[in-house]
Amino acid sequence: MLKLQKVTRRIGNFSLTDISLDVDKGNYVIILGPTGCGKTMLLETIAGIGRVDSGTIQIAGRDVSNVPTEKRNIGFVYQRSMLFPHHTVEGNIRWGMRLRKIPADEQRRRIDKLAGILGIGPLLGRDVRNLSGGESQKVALARALAIEPPILLLDEPLAPLDPPAREAMRGEILKIHRELDTTILHVTHDQVTARVLGKKVGVMDNGRIRQFGTADDIFERPNSEFVARFIGIENVYRGVARTAAEGSEITAGGIMLRSRSTLSGGVGLCISPEMIQLAPGKQLPNLLDGCVREVADRGSVFRVSIDVKGVPFTAHVSRCEYELNRFGIGASVKFGFDADKVHCFKLDGA
Repeated sequence: MLKLQKVTRRIGNFSLTDISLDVDKGNYVIILGPTGCGKTMLLETIAGIGRVDSGTIQIAGRDVSNVPTEKRNIGFVYQRSMLFPHHTVEGNIRWGMRLRKIPADEQRRRIDKLAGILGIGPLLGRDVRNLSGGESQKVALARALAIEPPILLLDEPLAPLDPPAREAMRGEILKIHRELDTTILHVTHDQVTARVLGKKVGVMDNGRIRQFGTADDIFERPNSEFVARFIGIENVYRGVARTAAEGSEITAGGIMLRSRSTLSGGVGLCISPEMIQLAPGKQLPNLLDGCVREVADRGSVFRVSIDVKGVPFTAHVSRCEYELNRFGIGASVKFGFDADKVHCFKLDGA
């Protein structure tokens, strides 16, 4: 459905560089990345708001690299809904269809269908200036979908919403995707959104896509230090690996760890804080003794910082486990994790 091949585009001192991306029809793809990494620029380049310097963009098998925005027929929803204040809700939804001279009865059919899916039927006659943030985003989605685009581009549409509204809107977008089988490319820095909505996920940094795969690939098997740290893994190290029985042994900061990885030589490695067991009730391949340096209440979990021979580890402990063990600052603690929880990757440039 959407195919980018080595797309490069420069604006000032920043550029998208060699972006290659393949989005199948009906797929939901999330691009994650920090502020300023080029996510919005990528969407606008696909939409035709600025031309590529090199590379090609294909939509439904058609090369649109030099096709004007209005002829690409792409649905686009920005972080702010950008509704037309001089139109009602229904007038906003009709806008793109009127430009395309779609017959009135077909306009009516599409409006009624989208209003039903999004639950905005009672709002159709309303002034858009009186809508809540969540209602405005629903109208923006309906307006973008009314032209029946081959692909829908979403630029952090949930960012302005408070947590309950954001959760509800995730459900609405998922419902749209399921009922309309819409192909969606959605950029965000919100990892929860990526896990909930993304069938495929990419991580972007400084104008490049650093990793692309399933959500499990990204969140459980990051391919670099940047990706590991961006997705929130605090236990990221460098070490030297050597082949051993059932995987490898890695020396990192004077500590020896066991992994199922078959990499050898200089490697990066990471262990998710959720995978670390404090006071484990069984023997584990990786069992360490450390000293608790900090305990922070994070609501559903406690974040426990542990020092092992000068190497910091972080564990996320459930409230129940913390209440049972009460790991005080300065306390000695034993903790461990399985070998398959030590994920290794090649170092950049290695």
